[in-house]
Amino acid sequence: MKRICLALLLLIATTHGNAQSKTQVRQLAELAQVWGLLKYYHPTVASGRYNWDSVLVSSLQQVLNPRHTTPFTTTIAALLAVPGKDTAAWYAPQADNPMRYRNHTLRWIHQCHYLTPGQQQQVYYIATHPHRGMNYYALPGDGTDSTVTTPNEQPYKQMLLPDVHYRLLALFRFWNVIQYYYPYKYAIGQPWQNVLRQLIPVVIHAKDTLSWHQCIARMAAAINDSHGGLWPEVYHTIAGKYAPPFYFRLVAGKAVVTQLTNSNLTRPSGLQVGAVLTHVNGVPIRQLIKKYWPYVPASNAGGKLKTMHAFVLNTFARKAHYRGTNKDGTKMSANLQQVERDFLKDYLHFFHMRSSDTCKMLNGNIGYVFFSNLTSRNLDSIMQLLMPAKAIIFDMRNYPANGAGIYRVPNYLLPRPALYARITYPDYSYPGRFHYTVANEGTSYHQVGKPNPNAYKGKVLLLVDSRTQSAAEWACMTLLTASHVIVIGTPSAGADGNVTRTLLPGGYAIAFSGLGIYFPDGRETQRCGIPIDVKVPCTVEDMVNDRDPVLEKALELVGRDGGAIRS
Repeated sequence: MKRICLALLLLIATTHGNAQSKTQVRQLAELAQVWGLLKYYHPTVASGRYNWDSVLVSSLQQVLNPRHTTPFTTTIAALLAVPGKDTAAWYAPQADNPMRYRNHTLRWIHQCHYLTPGQQQQVYYIATHPHRGMNYYALPGDGTDSTVTTPNEQPYKQMLLPDVHYRLLALFRFWNVIQYYYPYKYAIGQPWQNVLRQLIPVVIHAKDTLSWHQCIARMAAAINDSHGGLWPEVYHTIAGKYAPPFYFRLVAGKAVVTQLTNSNLTRPSGLQVGAVLTHVNGVPIRQLIKKYWPYVPASNAGGKLKTMHAFVLNTFARKAHYRGTNKDGTKMSANLQQVERDFLKDYLHFFHMRSSDTCKMLNGNIGYVFFSNLTSRNLDSIMQLLMPAKAIIFDMRNYPANGAGIYRVPNYLLPRPALYARITYPDYSYPGRFHYTVANEGTSYHQVGKPNPNAYKGKVLLLVDSRTQSAAEWACMTLLTASHVIVIGTPSAGADGNVTRTLLPGGYAIAFSGLGIYFPDGRETQRCGIPIDVKVPCTVEDMVNDRDPVLEKALELVGRDGGAIRS
């Protein structure tokens, strides 16, 4: 009987503890939302008159103090009292294009369970009487980099491992920037409020460097954006800093060796290009992919795998043991010395995104163009050479940094100018609302193409995969203005719009896409990528034998009469 009573007491205590924990998480989430609304909407806070970080830290100290008995509503009342009366005029935005309001909602205010009705009314009043000038904490970028800049956010660089109050400040700051200034908040995949509640316990329990780095990596990954990222990077803490002395590609949960980068380290083991690796240090690579998945910021599965190449085979020790099969199918086992690698520096080589070929003619009068190699100097001569071709294949699995091909190739493909994209960007006078307009409106780049009675009439084929990201996806959008384009491959990265960053305590910066990018009819590329007409996956066998099934399918389509032509 005593044992039964003891078990019941333990069950009641555990249940009570969990309820307390859930209550605290909900209260902290509501504190984050109210604090963020005041930061961007209340006139005296938005103008920078208060150290709003310190106000939050003071509130957190009350909520998290186990000996503190002050009701949560008292903490909220004190927070609301700091900036004083909201003297801004009433403002209710007129209903116009729904694209402008996809992220904007005030429903959360009346769903705050731990605010009194009077506090809900007070918060709603502030939301409907917003500061309409420039915000001290969020300013327009200069047009060359970030859409939103946050120069007045304190980085607290000395806090390499912030205490719990500043860890929560990091989360709340990031969460509210996304809440009010991220164009794709609606496309994250789940309510953004739910993400806040999920991350609060993770932040609270991140009490060492490893768990803190895992935590902020999860924060960066939470928006599901291939432009997402974290600087300085933390993956060396999570996975180790020693990388394999070879390049590889992840396919079907395995790593196919594509290039040996240090023959002195690989020769003794007999490792060869085309080897299929299944284990590192006895751990299945498939298992490592699953382990690191939550820490990788990317718009889709292909993007996650691409980003994961930076560290998935990394180790903490200098030596690693690999198992798998050789190119001929025989079993292989190799002990290799790992190396330190600057992955970003090697990025283009690692993914074979550079080529000595700019343009070449293939059998059957088919032109092939490695798109990123087009420049203002060679573009016209190349396109004139290609005009008699039966078809032109543009390989978009690279990064067109110089931009020449993006805007000038359509001159040869279109009979008349055409719109290619619309964008959304933050309305700084009303956080959460976005302007929706033609891309590059007011400039000569708002359309592509020109009147051209001799426009190219053959087939145009675009080769894409996860390497097709950002500027490459933008280029695809300009090329898709033509009526005879076929897109072949696997989903592109699904991340367009310039990279924008916000600062966190510890000197970290989390990035996200600052502009919303859409086709002229409103269709988006974010997360889904460029629409695929013919899907062609790459298999382990393709990688082992150095085959390009996407290019092969393009050539097959060109060889047929007719084919899938975009209307």
